[in-house]
Amino acid sequence: MKMGECHLGFIGFGHMAQVICKAIGQAKLIPRSQMGFVQRDPARMKAHEQEFGITAASLEILVERSQLLLLCVRPAQTDVILEELARLGVREKMIGSVVSGIKLSHYQKYLGPQAQILRVMPNIASEVGEGMTLFSFGTPASREFRSLANLLFSSMGEVAEIEENLMDIGTGLSGSGPGFVFRLIEAMARAGVKHGLPYNTALKMSAQTFAGAARLILKGGVPEELIRQITTPNGTTEAGFKAMAASHIEKGLQDVVEAAARRSKELSE
Repeated sequence: MKMGECHLGFIGFGHMAQVICKAIGQAKLIPRSQMGFVQRDPARMKAHEQEFGITAASLEILVERSQLLLLCVRPAQTDVILEELARLGVREKMIGSVVSGIKLSHYQKYLGPQAQILRVMPNIASEVGEGMTLFSFGTPASREFRSLANLLFSSMGEVAEIEENLMDIGTGLSGSGPGFVFRLIEAMARAGVKHGLPYNTALKMSAQTFAGAARLILKGGVPEELIRQITTPNGTTEAGFKAMAASHIEKGLQDVVEAAARRSKELSE
């Protein structure tokens, strides 16, 4: 099946579902006439139908019309939805879950061992086409499903397939990671403000510094080599590195990521 022939159904239509819908529309991957959604709140469902130009439907009709279903609900709502999907029958469907902390085995408990399931974890940067999306496919996932998923989420940034047992550290690193970077950008900007820079100017300087440094690495740069290029003996960068070492910032950042990963594991259990 070509992407343009696929009918896509969103089960739940919160912020991340909306981001995905907008990205698909901007990339012209699937016509809006072939996308639909279901949402608990009828008033919000009607408003979103008008805003996004896609069709609201009951879960039963959405399942009937869609080859690809994206589960975008809160973890606490998942079991109720899975019971309904099992009742309706989704054996021939491709199902992607954007729900954090729910393992593939949990979906298969409801939908059967042959169900085609994908755990997918986009992050908030998908909203601007700079996302980092992680995949873990269930064993029965077809080549067609894998191809469609890669094409779909590549429209929002980068994708990487990892083993499911690495999803927790993946959550800490790239799922929650933007939040940690936001804090670091803000902290650097506040240092500028402390010494007289206007806040908006300092924030732009800090954010662009992160963006430019990240782009150098994504273009193939090696962190240690880049560090050597900008560090001169007794220079400003070296002075900053000494302060970083004294403050244990690198170890602290690793602790932050690992704390998020531990919480992800706790939630999945």
